[in-house]
Amino acid sequence: MSVRNAGKTIREARIKAGLTQEQLSEGVCSVLSLSRIENGSAGVSPVTFQALMAHAGAPCEVYPIFASRTDFDCFYTLNRARFYLGSWQLSQAYEELNKLEEWNFADNKLYYQEYLYLNGQIQVCSGCADHHALYDLFSSALHITRPEIDYSDFHHLLLSIVEIELLIGVAQELLYLGKSDLCYNICSQIASYLANAEIDYLKKDSLYAQYAIVYTKYLLEMKDYNEALSIADSNRHKMVQNSDDSALLELTFLTSLGYYYTGEIETAYTYFKNTFYAAHSIESCYATICRNYVLSRHLFSLDDYLAQMDDIPLIIFPIKKAINTSDLTDGTYDFFSPDILTIGRLIHDLRTEQSISQIVLCQGLCSKSKLSKIENDTLQPDIFLTEALLQRLGRSERGFTFWGSERESKIYELKFKLMHTPKYQIDTVSLHLSQLGSVLTQKDVLPKQLFDLSYAINSTLSSQEKIKILSNALSYTLPDFDIHLIYNYRLSWAELSLLTNIAINYQSIDPNKSILYFSKILDYCGLNSFDICFTATFLSPVLTFFCTNLYIDKHFYKLLDLFSEKYFSAQKKVLCNLGYFFFYYAQALGEVHNYTMVKCYGHYACAIQELYETKPNSDVLKEYLLKDFDITLV
Repeated sequence: MSVRNAGKTIREARIKAGLTQEQLSEGVCSVLSLSRIENGSAGVSPVTFQALMAHAGAPCEVYPIFASRTDFDCFYTLNRARFYLGSWQLSQAYEELNKLEEWNFADNKLYYQEYLYLNGQIQVCSGCADHHALYDLFSSALHITRPEIDYSDFHHLLLSIVEIELLIGVAQELLYLGKSDLCYNICSQIASYLANAEIDYLKKDSLYAQYAIVYTKYLLEMKDYNEALSIADSNRHKMVQNSDDSALLELTFLTSLGYYYTGEIETAYTYFKNTFYAAHSIESCYATICRNYVLSRHLFSLDDYLAQMDDIPLIIFPIKKAINTSDLTDGTYDFFSPDILTIGRLIHDLRTEQSISQIVLCQGLCSKSKLSKIENDTLQPDIFLTEALLQRLGRSERGFTFWGSERESKIYELKFKLMHTPKYQIDTVSLHLSQLGSVLTQKDVLPKQLFDLSYAINSTLSSQEKIKILSNALSYTLPDFDIHLIYNYRLSWAELSLLTNIAINYQSIDPNKSILYFSKILDYCGLNSFDICFTATFLSPVLTFFCTNLYIDKHFYKLLDLFSEKYFSAQKKVLCNLGYFFFYYAQALGEVHNYTMVKCYGHYACAIQELYETKPNSDVLKEYLLKDFDITLV
């Protein structure tokens, strides 16, 4: 990952796509800027790198060199804002975006464009949108890179992810403004574009889901109810498979409307009810929006319990107005600027800001000498070392990945597939494990750690055998690890996941040891200031499995103490796990005789279980609550 690899990477992608510099740079930067980037005389901001690679139809890997610390802060803050927006935490997302104003968007027009898009999405999600103003906002944002765009004919353009998102936003507002024909035209072009776009499958599915929300609304407006149901339900199911919460609530409610208008009223009410309770459980105003919609159109007769649930307040956020972007840059910069923030300098800054010694940070990953060279820019770390260092510094690497050698990229691709393939797809998981195992060598310590973790999780071995594999994998980086001294370490995502799975497997062998591990992991989280994007990658399964263990061992008050504001923000992002957490939380409330709240959290748990197509779990919980506490959930 040489500092000057970005230009070469962009040039190779452009040539492979058969594009001229004029075609590739259109809407992103000047031809001169692209020429300088390609010949190595200018650097490129991650957001500009991403846009150029998207235009070339290449994997949108973000190059880990930043024009300045402000550039990095803007980049990461946008990722954090997306995290909050994707879990319906609108106020937090709005606060994050306001930070970019203070930093003047790092003088980068592409950061500003994404900032406008996300602000627009907050308006959409808030239920308080002015559709004329929102149309103007999305259009103004799109015109930053596409000043001459014709909404009726843009299929020939090379689009970035944000431009696709903005076009979907424009289509929705056109529908609300009564311009359904143009909405349909945009949707058709987006569907065709996505079908041929080279985007990683999870991101493509997410974009399809956003498109499906708008297109389903169009079909409902046209009274094509059967097709509306088909589009909404198929994309809803895909979000369940991908464990992607961001569009799931909306698609589930639209599925409800599809069933309603095709005459399946009982099924429609079930989908509505699940949407309402799931949204209410994470304090999302979408619960209020859905109930208001149903009541205003007299679609259903609400059951008494749902009808009396408190509203989640609708918050009005001041809408942003686009500014003149002529003073903002296209994201290129001088390689020799003293402000440049390399990955090594970023690691140094984050480490010193948290007062972490080099010895603690690099323990088991690399030597102190090697870390010094990385921080001083005399040595470039490989992808997996970079990720582990960032994770130990409490930052998620998932907002940006790294362009490495062909072999590194292959390993990374297989690792990504393993992490995102559901456990129930046994054959697919086995194939990925086999493929990854065949390319790893003894030198690939960090990928091997992830391989062993995935192998243990997906195997049918005994708990004792799994603990042996997991402990051995942990020893690759922390050979003398002592759970009692966890506070003396900084841990990567893989290390935290290994410890979590050791704790899970101890439940059937030594429950007290399981509780010890889980307690120490949570203590470790409490003592360190992790970014929410990193916390959400590992904390939810810790809480879910710890909750399960505490219930089994009848530690009901300890279980109830797990549910706190401190952790809830991260839990909201992983709705599937929250459903399992509430499954045991509701029963624990019953065991301590808090029957009023049993019903509330019982509804939450059942709704989320059914939302994620695990209705048998919902049926079991209803049976338990009726049998143990004489509480009936309708």
